[in-house]
Amino acid sequence: MSEENQSAKRTIEVDTEFLESLYGLVGKIPPGEKGINVDLLKDLILDIKRKMEKIKTEALEEASAPKARKSDNIQTADEMQEEIANEKAVLIVDDLGVITYQLGVMFRNLGYDVTIAKEIYDAITKYKKQMFKLVIMDLFIPTDREGFLLLDELVKLSKMNDCQTVIGVMTASSKREHRQLCMKKGADFYIEKVEDWQQELIDYCEKN
Repeated sequence: MSEENQSAKRTIEVDTEFLESLYGLVGKIPPGEKGINVDLLKDLILDIKRKMEKIKTEALEEASAPKARKSDNIQTADEMQEEIANEKAVLIVDDLGVITYQLGVMFRNLGYDVTIAKEIYDAITKYKKQMFKLVIMDLFIPTDREGFLLLDELVKLSKMNDCQTVIGVMTASSKREHRQLCMKKGADFYIEKVEDWQQELIDYCEKN
């Protein structure tokens, strides 16, 4: 069997959307064809493992870091107003580069000052620096566990600083329990990534 035939035989067919999600976990663009070479898939899995280890390490470092005094974290209303120079500032949180790019273009066209974060600790750090009036976050970053942790932290910080941040959750999940839990935890709106979901998101933000 020729080397070319062996390579073709080692290619497996994978759902395009699933493949995009896998590559999105490590911020890469998937190949154009439907399917993936077994060797490339092995490399991709190793990249995902490395990223998960990095997230785990950062989480442990964050947990073991010295806690600041409560008085150091709480800002006055005047300080908050000074930080929020642009009321139309949005923080977009998604680990898929394609999504952050699309939404970034859409919100900039609407006159928003756009900030992007691709993982929860970067999102929290950026939120603390600016205290955005609007946050759009994906629930699976890369799993719903991280998404719920981020939602809890954003709601807590918003209340603690009386920022009244509008927090929207977007996800491809159609599970009712995901919607219910997000709203219970304090999300202001929840959008499923179905047909025309981007327009639904823009319509909501323009009306509110």
